[in-house]
Order: sequence, then C-alpha cells, then structure tokens
Amino acid sequence: MDLNILNKEQKIAVEHKKGPLLVLSGAGTGKTRVLTSRFVYIVKNLNVNFNKIIAVTFTNKAANEIKQRVKSDLQSSIETPWVGTFHSIFAKFLRKHSGLVNLKSNFSILDIEDQKKLIKQVLMYCKIDRDISESIYLNEIQNLKDNKILFNENKKIFKYSSIERLDDVYSYYQQRLIEINAVDFGDILLHSYQILSKNSEIKKFYQNLIEHILIDEFQDTNLIQYDLIKLILNSDKNLFCVGDDDQSIYAWRGANIENIINFPNEFDAPVVRLTKNYRSNSSILEAATCIISNNKNRLGKDLISFNEKIPEQKINLNSFYSQEEESLWISDNISKKFQENNSIGILVRLTAQMRSIEDKLIKYALPYEIIGGPRFFERKEIKDILAYLKLANSFQDDLSFERVINLPKRGIGGQSIKLIIDNARKNKISFFESIEVLSNENNLPGSLIVKTKSFIDIIKKTSDLIKKTTLEDIGIFIIEESGYLKMLENEKNKLKQLENESRIDNLKEFVNALSEFENLDDFLEHVGLVNENQKKTHSNSVKLMTLHAAKGLEFDHVYLPGWEEGIFPSSRALEQNSSKSLEEERRLAYVGITRAKFDLNLSYATSRYTYGMNNYSLPSRFLNEISKIDKNTNNLIDENSPSNLEKNISSDNVQLSPGKKRMLEFLKKNSK
Repeated sequence: MDLNILNKEQKIAVEHKKGPLLVLSGAGTGKTRVLTSRFVYIVKNLNVNFNKIIAVTFTNKAANEIKQRVKSDLQSSIETPWVGTFHSIFAKFLRKHSGLVNLKSNFSILDIEDQKKLIKQVLMYCKIDRDISESIYLNEIQNLKDNKILFNENKKIFKYSSIERLDDVYSYYQQRLIEINAVDFGDILLHSYQILSKNSEIKKFYQNLIEHILIDEFQDTNLIQYDLIKLILNSDKNLFCVGDDDQSIYAWRGANIENIINFPNEFDAPVVRLTKNYRSNSSILEAATCIISNNKNRLGKDLISFNEKIPEQKINLNSFYSQEEESLWISDNISKKFQENNSIGILVRLTAQMRSIEDKLIKYALPYEIIGGPRFFERKEIKDILAYLKLANSFQDDLSFERVINLPKRGIGGQSIKLIIDNARKNKISFFESIEVLSNENNLPGSLIVKTKSFIDIIKKTSDLIKKTTLEDIGIFIIEESGYLKMLENEKNKLKQLENESRIDNLKEFVNALSEFENLDDFLEHVGLVNENQKKTHSNSVKLMTLHAAKGLEFDHVYLPGWEEGIFPSSRALEQNSSKSLEEERRLAYVGITRAKFDLNLSYATSRYTYGMNNYSLPSRFLNEISKIDKNTNNLIDENSPSNLEKNISSDNVQLSPGKKRMLEFLKKNSK
C-alpha cells in the first residue's frame, strides 16, 4: 500500500493509531480509498489479523469492492465473515448463537414474498379485516424491530403505531417465525441485539475478539445498527466511521442523522474532514456549499475542487412555461451532447416527473434506462388503473379483470373468483361476462352480488364514457370512483405510508398523459411501444432516476428539473413546516448537485398541468440560496409558448435528427 497516493487529510485518517475517529468525507473526496487503505494499514502497520476487523457497508457491491481492493493491496485473499453489510455479518453471528432465541442454526431467511405469505396466514388466523395490505403490516413490524421494540412490548407498540391490533399480528407473526425456524431481515439485527445485551459473556467474547470496527456510510445507520456496534466495541473503542452528514437523505427509512452529528461528543472523538473533491468543478461545489450551508444541524465543511482535468463551466439555469417544454428542452439539449464516451444523468425529486421526460426521450430516439425503480408505465398503481381502462375497452381482457376485481379490496376472495372463472370456462365467455351473468341470474351469494355490483357498474360506465368524453375525464373517473385514490390517501394518512404520496402524484401524472391522446386505442398503443422500447439495450444510455437513487453516482452532464416550491422542496416538507424536513430536502439538493462533474443544468417550470388543472408555482427557494453564484441564464425564457420554444431548439438542417424533426412537427401541431 502506497500512502503517498493519499492527500494530507486522507493520510491523517488512515494513520490514526487507536480510539474512535470520524472521517467526514464530502462528496467525491475518496472515502472508499480511505476506508480500504485504513483496513490495509491496520493489518500491515498495526499488525492486526484481518479476522479481528469488522468492516460494515450498506451494499454487497461496496463490500465486494472493499474485499477486492484490500486483496490487491495485501496481495492475498481475505476470507473473513466480518466484511459485509450489517445483515450479512450479523446473520453469521446469529447462526452461531441461534439457540438463545429458540432458533436452530439452519434457520432460513425469508425474502419479501415469503414474508407476505406468512403475514397473510397470520391475518387470517387473527381474523383481521384485510382492507390493509400485507406490505403495510410488514413495514410497520420492520419499523418496530429497527426501533428495538419487541412483540410483547404492547405499550411501545401502541405508542409507535396507529394500526389496530398490530400487537396481535406482531406477536403471532413472531410465533410463526420461530415455529418454522425462520427470520426476516429485521430479526437478524433484533435477535443479535437481544443476544448481546442479555449475555454478558458472549458480549465480552466479541469485545475481546474484535479489535477494530470500520463503518462506511455512517450517516445512514439507524438506531439498532448503531447500538449493535456499540455492544461489541472494545475498551480501546477503535471505531473508525466514514460518512457525510450532508448526504444523510434516508430518514424516511429509519436512518438517524444524529448518530453522525453526536459522534464526536459521544466518544470525545477527533474529526478528520476530507474536503478535496476530485469529481466536480468549482462552480458546482460552490453552489452545493451555498445551499447546504443554510442547514443548522450539520458538522460543517467546505469542498474544494482538486481535479485540474475537470473543465470549468457555469451552471445553466433554465425557466419554462410548462413541464412539457422543460422535458422537451432537456431531451433536445441531451441530443446535442450524447456521445458514447460521456455520461448523462437526469435526477428528479418525484417519480411523477419521469413520465414527461421519458416520453420526450423516446420521441428523440435517445436510449435511456430507469435506475432504482420501474419505468413509469410499469409502476403498480399505473398498471392497476391501466387494467381498469383495458377492461372497460375490452370485456374480453381476463388478465385485467383478475388484476382489479378485488382492487381496492371489495371482499371478493379467492373462492368467489374461482366460481366466476369456472363459470366463464364452462360457458366459454370472458370473466367479466361471467360475473355479469352470475349476478343477473342471482347465482351468487347475496352478499357477493352487492360486492360485485359496484365493480360491474364502474366498468360499464367507463366503457360508455370512452366515446363520449375525454380520456383525461375517464382517467379521473376511474381513479376516484373505483375507490383507488381513497385507498392510497387512507393508507398515507392513517398508516404513515409516505410512499403513497408519490403514488398519488404518479396517478395525477397518468391523467396528464391521457390528456395528450384523442382516443384510448392510441394511448394503449403508445404505452405498449414505450414498454417495448425499453427492452432494447444501449451501451451508454441516459440514466433517469430520483435524487434518492442517485447517491454514490456521478455524471459528466446532470439535469435537475422541477426546482419549484412544492416539488423541490416537496409539498410534504413544506406542509410539515419543520426545519428537520426542510434540511433533509436541502441535503437532497446537495446530493443532486454534487453528482455533476462539469455540466450542471437546473430548471423549473412556472406552471404544471396536473389532474385537469394548471398549477402555477414559484421557483425553488434553493435557487435563491445559490443566487450569488455566477449562473449561465441565457436560456431563461419569460414566455415559453410552443412557438417561442421552437426558436430555442436548433433548427439547423445539419443537426436535425429524425427525432428532432418529429418534435418540431409536434410543436407546430400543438401551437396552432
């Protein structure tokens, strides 16, 4: 290992002798190099056996990267159980001590599908009304486990969650897990915590065994992860934590920023700040610093551009009249820059923003892929409403019937559906025709006739509306009259399903997509072509993702659309009106900006057409926070009608691609 490749601050961190140390590693400052170099230094210079070092990461990819780098530096393979994610490390620990929590060492770890099957059995046993999905119960139980709340701590359960009888479900779920000799992901850490906290001899054994603990992405640790580490910490407290409080963006899934904020005082530990950034130019880093410096709850650092190969370039700020024109400009601008040897990322705050961008990328024939999630038309809520539309368009669509007959839940169970399907096959008719016949002839139980009537009515009314009104109105009718929107809102408000806010936004954007088509057949064909388009692969596609999914990535060219109040910062953050939620939004902005190497494009729309209404908004407050930075605002347009936007898109015949020609035709058509 050559320590000379490290800069001054990196070297200070790596050569730390003993005791706790926090390495505050800003974006692009080489934290992985520091972590792996520290591991090698402990082995080679402090003469510690690598089997006495724990190195914790948050992904298997990061763990493998550490193993490969350490293997290269040490010139030998390191087969150790102590390098990996929290769950992989403590799963091995749990197998060794499984008997203490009534498990056998060959216990199985249930994946999410198996967990859903098990919780379904539990709900049936407890005779729970299944209006609430299995996923919600599992999420609540996982959150309880992350907060070290056991199945028999009823007072804590009631204080934490508003779901009725969650204590019964949690208790029986745990009982069934033990009976089938299985654990879920939450159990791996909770069982390990119980074993270590209740057995002093075992705790002492591991404190003596483990001499050094290294933690990557420390700002993302939650309560139980941090407490587990502290239980096996030896008297020297050799805890080496690498993280960035300014990139703590996962509070919604349990990450506790206070772990990293309080670390220096809790352990009386020195802090080494890595501020030399090797990724971005100075304009980008200054913008990121301007925004994040408005946060009060941070340890603080200022990044310095330290890569002379990165070209200097002003930040581009663009204003548009509508979301469609913003998406159009992004696609047009990318078409001028797209090459095999550069990287391009479009980072959005809300998944609903993706639909318009996807549409324009396709029209420009630009290859793209969604990172960290499904494409817009493949999201569950979109496919659900699409199924309603398809069934209303064709009563023969049995697949769509099966998808939505009990969605939202109408109390139409598996046996009832089997009765409908058997009758359909016997009489060689569609499933929808079967349910109509059975209902009209009173060949269903009375209670089932009542439950199916509303479904039949919705499908038939929608079918009647297809030739009478706009697709936009039909979409709104289905979303509301089916009870789907109410289901999502209830889950969001009563059950703390924050991701439902995103699903609701997606449904509203789905209505926007419908508004662009004159008939349903054309729209369904468009959806099919969009999905088929994405089956084609490209070696250097444009990457489209949310800001949360962008952490850890970098691009030559970055586009950050939708910088408006209510989108970024999000409406939820503004509604909560708390400094905590606004500071997390600001950290998201910091993460987004620092993904760019040299070309950063910020944009906002002054209006967005949403759910049948034009909504006007103000530019994001975050733009005001970087107002002192010299921005290239040549593209700012006060009145962005389609005809005005045409002038801002190159019409040089030499540059006109087939996709660009199609877009200009589209603009002319829609500006008449």
